[in-house]
Amino acid sequence: MAEEGKSKGRKCHVVDCDLKAFFDTVDHQKLMGKLRERITDPKLLALILRYLKAGTILLDGSREEGLEGVPQGGPLSPLLANILLDELDVELEERGHKFVRYADDFVILCGSLRAGERILRSVRRFLTDKLKLTVNETKSRVVPLSEATFLGFRIVRRKVRWSAKSQRKFKAQVKLITRRTRGHSPRSVIAELSSYVRGAFNYYGIGIAYGEARELDQWLRRRVRLYYWKQWGRPRTRRRRLLRLGIGLKEVHLASRSRKGHWRMSQNSLVHRAMNNEWLDAQGVPSLTEQWVSIRYPNGPKGKSV
Repeated sequence: MAEEGKSKGRKCHVVDCDLKAFFDTVDHQKLMGKLRERITDPKLLALILRYLKAGTILLDGSREEGLEGVPQGGPLSPLLANILLDELDVELEERGHKFVRYADDFVILCGSLRAGERILRSVRRFLTDKLKLTVNETKSRVVPLSEATFLGFRIVRRKVRWSAKSQRKFKAQVKLITRRTRGHSPRSVIAELSSYVRGAFNYYGIGIAYGEARELDQWLRRRVRLYYWKQWGRPRTRRRRLLRLGIGLKEVHLASRSRKGHWRMSQNSLVHRAMNNEWLDAQGVPSLTEQWVSIRYPNGPKGKSV
């Protein structure tokens, strides 16, 4: 009975309610009604309505009418979304639920699978009837806390960690930027890579362990070595480049004519020695380990690494 009492108040399940194409399906009449509760200036209201109905210019140059929804990527859209969903926040608070919401993404904590399913049915009705929004039935679910993700993160042994999907997304983008058939100069590739990695790590850094950051650092540098090796192309160019980087003539001859694939050569000890970490640093390749430390310890390291 004591154990049962302990677990009763514990929030061990998560209601993950997904709104289907939220920004595309916002009801203009409902949104404008919410705005009129807060705004009395008719000119401002008319301007917002024009913004909502402005439509979208498609890739082929044609224009799509804005009959419903708010423009995705528009500077005003997140604010309008929050104003509309504020009613949801109030409703959940009045019901006594523990929840987290960011724009159209939200999760509700509950004590059991059965309670979660009941909450999901109730919230679905509220969203459909009151806010005129559509719930994505295939993505909305109730799961144990250990299986839940929110904004790319999950809780693992009481610690925040980035999800497996976020990891795959990060690595896929790095591969896209450094794919060896791009034909861009290494300088432009590294600049693009640095920009992406800086933004992604600033976001996901709180959910990445130090050991993961080091492994990703090694993998990312191998991707850059791969790109350089491909760019150097012909054996003559590779010999010249390796000689410049301090590799002996005999070793250079063997490496430049190797028939191993580019990915295998990117881990070759000779190539690794030529394009060592110090050289890559000088080319502007970002250090994920250093960025991790600066995120976790902005005032300098304290105590042991996580």
